[in-house]
Amino acid sequence: MNNHIKRFFLLLSICVLFLAGGCDQPKDGTYSLDIYVTSDIHGSYLGRYYLDDSVKPNSLSKVSTLLNQERSGNDGVILIDNGDNLQGDNAAFYFNFVDTASLHIFAKAANYLKYDAIVVGNHDIEAGHSVYDRVRYQYDAPLLAANALHSDGPDKGKCYFQEYTIVNKNGLKVAIIGFTNPAVTNWVTEPLYRGIEFKPVTEMAQATVDMVKSKHRPDFVIVSMHCGAGEEDDDSRENPALYLAKRLEGVDLVISGHDHRARTGTFADKAFPTAFVNPGARCHNLGHVHFDLTFKDGRRVGTEIAPENIPLAAVAPDAEYDAALQAEYTNVKQFTLREICQVSRTFDLSDALRGPSEYMQLLYDVQLAYTGADITFAAPLSSTGIINKGVMVYNDLTRIYPFENKLFTIVMTGKQIKDYLEYSFDRWINREGPSYCYDSAGGLRYKVYRNRPAGSRVEIESMADGTGFEAEKPYKVAITSYRAMGGDGLLKGGAGMDTSNPDAYIIDKQGDIRELLYGYLTNMETLEPKVCDNWKFIE
Repeated sequence: MNNHIKRFFLLLSICVLFLAGGCDQPKDGTYSLDIYVTSDIHGSYLGRYYLDDSVKPNSLSKVSTLLNQERSGNDGVILIDNGDNLQGDNAAFYFNFVDTASLHIFAKAANYLKYDAIVVGNHDIEAGHSVYDRVRYQYDAPLLAANALHSDGPDKGKCYFQEYTIVNKNGLKVAIIGFTNPAVTNWVTEPLYRGIEFKPVTEMAQATVDMVKSKHRPDFVIVSMHCGAGEEDDDSRENPALYLAKRLEGVDLVISGHDHRARTGTFADKAFPTAFVNPGARCHNLGHVHFDLTFKDGRRVGTEIAPENIPLAAVAPDAEYDAALQAEYTNVKQFTLREICQVSRTFDLSDALRGPSEYMQLLYDVQLAYTGADITFAAPLSSTGIINKGVMVYNDLTRIYPFENKLFTIVMTGKQIKDYLEYSFDRWINREGPSYCYDSAGGLRYKVYRNRPAGSRVEIESMADGTGFEAEKPYKVAITSYRAMGGDGLLKGGAGMDTSNPDAYIIDKQGDIRELLYGYLTNMETLEPKVCDNWKFIE
């Protein structure tokens, strides 16, 4: 081949590349995109209750109904799940740990709904490698977490899941970048995420956006992070979403979750505005942001944004979706309605918000029985619900213990225990945070004076058996894995313990607390609910 021919083919190649690049640019006009978002669905896959087959007020079945309507004649629909989808319901537990051979129920639901991307949540990591390493390959959509990196081996420093995905919608190239919550290591034990390190989102977000824009030249960029909203000027490790939405350049939409607080917003004081949406939890809402994007000469010259959260309570479930998941519903229902024991009288879980209760006494008894600890901490993980007189079934355990926490035993001094309780009751009395932050203690006799100053409310009288309680003595304390790893800051902020090295104080690890409850209750013929009388509030 002579030099003239070589030069001809070189010029031809350059022209082809130039023309291809030009074809990537939108033609002049206005393009619409509709981004729909679920987050923190916590197992709300199925549209009916197991006990009586009645319709749930919130579920993916109702999401399916809306999507069917919106996708009809609309090529600009994008559907994203923002994480925490593998925990929170018996269906999740069943397909996580019981039926591990079948297609996972969330994978089946997500594929049916045609998600474009799924982001990793902290509760998804809590399910463990055996679950998320299996399920990620069952999804049709990519599983995203750009800040979850291999911590060792030949892939050290590379993304463990997938950083981003590119989708083409309504003539536009859309980049979806995902991040998980880097504070997950504060809540779950190391074996569950072994081989993964989690970088702060604030350190990686802009660089990842710039890389994706340089490499793919997208027309539209979404950052979906399983992080709470937080504050606009606080670069919180756990909750940086508003902070980043205000500052990220080249991002059209920031999706938030994790804190279960539905909200929307727009940050317009930048070259192009950034929308913000957090749909809340458990399919109570479907997040939605409508964009009208105007292009001229290959450049965007206008952006119109309309963010909203669509309540699902009045939406009808999708009969075809329900039929597609009927076999899974039947199997989970059979699992859920297994009889456990008799309950001699009805008790209300919400009583635990007001003081000593049957609910907390049950948790004290179980946790002390399995660990042989001196003292135990427990909090009302459910703030509503009734356990009825008569036959208790496995479904009741989901209300009593909705999370997949393990039971650990740690060592604390008497002073640390007292300080822990002071911190917890200060939050409780002032209603700071959700009910699962309100720990009380079994194994001790004490009083809590509501009207005393913070730090002086708790008076410990003795151990439960009447023996003395000593400030300097070490005690074995039964506690959830979430708390033991530093969850909600009670060990660090209250007891003043260094939670950066939990192995320094953890001395024993038991299994899943709900399963321990199941074993404890199946060994008794009748549960006789009793109100714990080892402590009380003093007005």
